[in-house]
Amino acid sequence: MSREREADAVAERYARRTDAGRYSLLRPEVMHAVQERQRALRDLLVRAGRHDLSALRLLEVGCGAGGNLLELLRLGFAPAHLGGIELLPQRLAMARAVLPEAVQLRGGDALQAEVAAQSLDIVFVSTVFSSLLDDAYQQRLADAMWSWLKPGGAVLCYDFIVDN
Repeated sequence: MSREREADAVAERYARRTDAGRYSLLRPEVMHAVQERQRALRDLLVRAGRHDLSALRLLEVGCGAGGNLLELLRLGFAPAHLGGIELLPQRLAMARAVLPEAVQLRGGDALQAEVAAQSLDIVFVSTVFSSLLDDAYQQRLADAMWSWLKPGGAVLCYDFIVDN
């Protein structure tokens, strides 16, 4: 499948989701998933000896409405060193409304984003790969994300393996 066709297919799949409260923190399963991800991320950073996060450059692929980036700010990442890419314009607008202006947000397909090679310490991606059904597209995205990392950088991926 072409890059454009897979991006369009993702947008169509999200458009079919009519439950406005699907991602509400008031839903116990959503809160559980958020807390599980928060604990896992905290544990990874501590095990890696990362106690001062303010100098690390992080980009979230599929930043949605900005919830993960808000969590990263609370952990100690500096707004000027955080960025997000979001395919869906309405979700990007929601992120822009809640995040500090210094957080750099970009709209569109992550494969078309102009991200300098070896410019990031961390690429964060949460429940994106389970939304991509084309294996070749997934591989191209993974390759791009790895190319954006500085030597010693990390891709942090949180996803699930059940059919969504």
